[in-house]
Amino acid sequence: MKDLKRMRERFIRDESATRMGNLASDLLRLSRWVQAGHNDKANVDLMREIAWLMEWSGDLASAELADMQREICRRHRVWPVEQVRHILALRASQMSNRILEWPGLFEQISPNGKQKPQSSP
Repeated sequence: MKDLKRMRERFIRDESATRMGNLASDLLRLSRWVQAGHNDKANVDLMREIAWLMEWSGDLASAELADMQREICRRHRVWPVEQVRHILALRASQMSNRILEWPGLFEQISPNGKQKPQSSP
């Protein structure tokens, strides 16, 4: 429980673009682990972590992110099912790409990784 609390504090401390980038990275890692036949317990742990990261992204909440979280949770509950392994790998990769495509997600980040000040309208 302490690890979960520490992980949440570290995650929400980051700027929104960084959080979404980390989430996209974890989804891509899940896709690659599943494709490579990585340890099933590690896959389940990563799915659980991804679901928590999505939960903690409440300030960036969207119906699409909530749908992604529900899908990850459903797959987590039935893992490992060999017949859906390739589907999970594909969906995790698609989710990662979709998050990275969200409008304005990375516009606020400068080349040195610092958040750019937002201009006034």
